[in-house]
Amino acid sequence: MEKLKIVLGDLRHNTIGRHSVFMPIAIGYIASYLLSKLGPEYVDVRLYDDPKEIFDCIDDWNPDVIGLSNYCWNTNLSKMVFEYAKKKNPNIVSVSGGPEFPTDNKECRDYLLKRSKIDFFVYREGEVAFLKLVQKIKNKICVNDLKSNPQAGIMSIHPKTKRLVIGEVISRIEDLDEIPSPYLTGLMDKWFNSHYAPSIEMARGCPFTCAYCKASFLWFSHMARFSIRRIKDELTYMAKKMKSYPDVLLSICDSNFGMTEEDEKIAIHLRHLQDQFNWPNAFNVTTGKANYDRILRISSILKNKMLISTSVQTLNSKTLKIINRRNLPLDQYKELQKKIKKLGMSALAEIIIPMPEETKKSYFDSIKILLDSEIDFIETYTLMLLKGAPLASKKLRKKYEMKTGFRLLPRQFGEYKKKKCFEIEEVCIENNTMSFKDYLDCRGFALTSLLLSSEQFNFIQKHLKDFNIDVYDYMTKIWDAIKLEKNKVSSIYQTYIEETKKELFDSEKEIYQYFSKQKNYDKLLKGELGDNLLRKYRTKMLLECCVPLIKLMYCVLKDSIKSKSGSEINESLKAAEQWMIITRNISEVIKNKSFRKKTKMISSNYDVNAWLSSDGSNPLTFYKRHVSYEVCCDKDHIEEILDELKKLYGKDLIFCIGKFFINNSVKEFWRKSNVKLGN
Repeated sequence: MEKLKIVLGDLRHNTIGRHSVFMPIAIGYIASYLLSKLGPEYVDVRLYDDPKEIFDCIDDWNPDVIGLSNYCWNTNLSKMVFEYAKKKNPNIVSVSGGPEFPTDNKECRDYLLKRSKIDFFVYREGEVAFLKLVQKIKNKICVNDLKSNPQAGIMSIHPKTKRLVIGEVISRIEDLDEIPSPYLTGLMDKWFNSHYAPSIEMARGCPFTCAYCKASFLWFSHMARFSIRRIKDELTYMAKKMKSYPDVLLSICDSNFGMTEEDEKIAIHLRHLQDQFNWPNAFNVTTGKANYDRILRISSILKNKMLISTSVQTLNSKTLKIINRRNLPLDQYKELQKKIKKLGMSALAEIIIPMPEETKKSYFDSIKILLDSEIDFIETYTLMLLKGAPLASKKLRKKYEMKTGFRLLPRQFGEYKKKKCFEIEEVCIENNTMSFKDYLDCRGFALTSLLLSSEQFNFIQKHLKDFNIDVYDYMTKIWDAIKLEKNKVSSIYQTYIEETKKELFDSEKEIYQYFSKQKNYDKLLKGELGDNLLRKYRTKMLLECCVPLIKLMYCVLKDSIKSKSGSEINESLKAAEQWMIITRNISEVIKNKSFRKKTKMISSNYDVNAWLSSDGSNPLTFYKRHVSYEVCCDKDHIEEILDELKKLYGKDLIFCIGKFFINNSVKEFWRKSNVKLGN
């Protein structure tokens, strides 16, 4: 019997560096489940993430079935591939599935009518629904008959009446070990080439009901898991293959990693792998929203390599009620941050704007509370109106007078078969409590807070403690200085604000029209437009004006303590500024190969290094003594990181370093002190 030829794709644009470097595990699960039920003697399955390769496969292999994932970052690319496949072979069966899909039936119908080359859409969990469909295709059941009648877990458009045909909901797989491991069966082996990061799913489901997220629906609330034994075997398999690439991260796909006893057992195994194979040393992971004591233990087990997410999304009580979210009480949240600091760990907080009832004042108040809690990183996201999420509903859009714009997803574009393709997101930029001008102010302050709350400038936080200066007040002064002064830092900031305005369009059609013009498309190819702006401009400031930033921070600091300063304090601050410029000028370390080779002697009347390493109980003036330090880079390690980043993300340095900072410490690029002399 002739095998049924099936191609599965989880496609990613790679026109100017890859936005996602993670192995396409989702199609791996689909393929391994299908093969376990039907057998390789009946089906031949090929997996792809590269657009060019899947186009070549369609041309050369002539598959019978094509199944493509449907995420916000590849939905238009998948649409283009379906159209091409149907043009090459009208009889090919096209199947789509993924979260970029509405939940309202009318919207589902409209969505599929606009994507007429999709025969079937799997609207929930994919493995069982796709298997049942393939079995029927294998049995030669007419595709139009299948589209005309409900198929379990699938939606389709009736070929004649054009009505939406909805199959019954399929129950989720309870024992996830029913899905054989794509790693242990060898399906993912071709991606172990140092250009990809392994990704793994340990559990499915989310018990939380946040209205901006599609996982808020009841169907997703129940948790299902893979067995610990299975996960350990997969992680060991990965570690053996990744030991030569210690700086490539591991992606954990769970919505709330770290909350359960099983997660802690897995963390212990990961620690064994770290010790034995020196991998993984960085993680792409979303930690849970509860059971923080366990999450802290897990982070400690993993050598503090895992950034802890203590996100709030908002601290506005009205907004929290609308989005059906409950944060930790503030006293508990602050206590949690103290624990994180005491253990030498780092934590991240995220805020989303502009959500219903959020105002400019409530946003700034939230930032102040987070800063007072001594959070390490604060990231502000623009509200995405994801298909199927409650906040994207017509009812809530109207109620809160949401004004939206469309923008290109970061670097998600390409040209295939002489056609340009762009991935587009709809975002809220104004509502009845936050104007667009207020939104821009919030975005401007978001860049400032992201910079100053980062580890790179933790010395400023120590100074502020020494002088009892409020962090938020200091940060607003920095923001005002950046906005008003005319220097390199201010120039980059103003460009960021202008691009924040210009990245927005009134419709998807306008984006296609604008970027289809070659002169505008060339700007995308050069990286001038179409990137994640907070990531881009934070990195740009660090790489292009690291020293001016340090000088600005000390200038504002000195201005803030005029009434307290004397010759000794001024002398100590001058010594600290000199130390920071020499040891934390990561711009030169990253961009200048010859600079990495240099060793520098620092002589000072203040032991700034000892002050930085202290518990903060004494001010810098307490460390007045003559010292000399020899500082240098870990040249080989830094060059190893930079080489690995080029393999993963391409040659654009700002893009590479920006991606690195998401899951790794900036300390990797600091010059370290090797020798200390003094009295």
